Amino acid sequence: MSAISIVKRTAAYVTSLMEENLPATMYFHNLEHTQRVVNAAIEIAGHNKLKRQELTILTVAAWFHDTGYLYHYNGHEDTSMIIAGTFLMQHHYNNDFIQQVWDCIEATKVPQSPQNLIQQIICDADMHHLASVNYLDFAHDLKQEWEVHLDKQYSDKEWHTLNLSLLQQHQYFTEYGKTVLQAMKKKNIELMKFQG
Repeated sequence: MSAISIVKRTAAYVTSLMEENLPATMYFHNLEHTQRVVNAAIEIAGHNKLKRQELTILTVAAWFHDTGYLYHYNGHEDTSMIIAGTFLMQHHYNNDFIQQVWDCIEATKVPQSPQNLIQQIICDADMHHLASVNYLDFAHDLKQEWEVHLDKQYSDKEWHTLNLSLLQQHQYFTEYGKTVLQAMKKKNIELMKFQG
């Protein structure tokens, strides 16, 4: 199967899976988030010299990385790996390809621990929203999601403090992340400080 074909099949499969099964209370970790991560991964990859196979692995992993939320919240990455592996085995992908997809998904576990460039890219893509002009909206969606799925309640001040701390402590891994995304994230840090 060609690289374009497996990416298209993966996109169609994950889109259908999430549209049909993801709870409406997944305000942040939803199909739109997955699509943003895929697009961010492709954007960041465009600033690196990836082989076609690496780009395919990265894109497939980005599509699957949060599918585990369909079944449970904590530890969803392990379930995402199972879902990805099952799908890829059904499409006769070899163990090396599947293992690299798994390794990319595994790298997104917090704290993130990427071991190579494609893992660094997916980690930066997964945290791309920290550099978004819509960061405050995404943070609000995540707060609502945590209230429902983790039974965590935060006052506005507590949530502000938590978000500012995250923004300040988080580090991007790729050169693109360290330059372009970090500069954009810095604007969100300043915004949070101003609002505080």
